[in-house]
Amino acid sequence: MKTALTMLYELFQSAKTEAEFNELLQLTFTEHERAMMVERWKIFDAFDRGLSQREVSKEVPCSIVTATRGAKVYRDNREAVKKYLEVWRG
Repeated sequence: MKTALTMLYELFQSAKTEAEFNELLQLTFTEHERAMMVERWKIFDAFDRGLSQREVSKEVPCSIVTATRGAKVYRDNREAVKKYLEVWRG
């Protein structure tokens, strides 16, 4: 039997166009949740460029607490984040 994560992976992989992907995101996540995902990647990008937490909170913009949470994830997963930042930056 498939795990729930495998099912989600296959579900998102089934989107063949950007329009289908956007539709799936809209069906799955609230507007706020989608904005939070974008915010997180903006935070990762800013930390990767060497900004401080205070600078990140001003640039993104987000609260210092949100920047701090993002910093922890970035520090703990730097190599994986960098791999996906290449895609994020295009």
